[in-house]
Amino acid sequence: MNGEQCQEQAYHCLLIGDFAGATEWFRRAVEAEPGEPAYLYRASITLARSGKTYEALGYARRAVELAPDDSAFALHLRMLEGRQLSAKAKGCLEQSPPDAEAALPLLLEAVRLDPLAGEARLLLGEAYRRLGDYRLALETIKELIHLQPGNEEARRLLKDIRLERRLLLKQQYSHNNRMKDW
Repeated sequence: MNGEQCQEQAYHCLLIGDFAGATEWFRRAVEAEPGEPAYLYRASITLARSGKTYEALGYARRAVELAPDDSAFALHLRMLEGRQLSAKAKGCLEQSPPDAEAALPLLLEAVRLDPLAGEARLLLGEAYRRLGDYRLALETIKELIHLQPGNEEARRLLKDIRLERRLLLKQQYSHNNRMKDW
């Protein structure tokens, strides 16, 4: 089979909800015509939707190498790279104790690569919160809510950040007033 025939089989699999089959057929299309960036791109999309980000990145990079001027291919690659950075940063924030300092540059780069990445922005807000930078945490989460008004996790985090900030300000105010009494 040639690449086009394999791609048709992949689309058929997608229509019936067989994502594993679609992935296999896109791989076959790439094997049949390894120099065709569109097959690599479509295989990458299918792999990414199946949670196989690492493999999807390989296909996306090859598609961009073969067609560096294709903006759709480049955008897809940036989104995958941002997703990978977010996953690494999430690991930093989930370890005990959380390493927000290590997560921060990863998340800043993830947001730069994909400004619409909700998870990256949410994690960035959490990293700023853990570092005690409530101003940037609030700003980041407000931007996310502006982009995704229905994001309940962002709304919950916004409330938590505001509460923590108020408690911190109250503690600082109380401390300063006690120092005046000396």
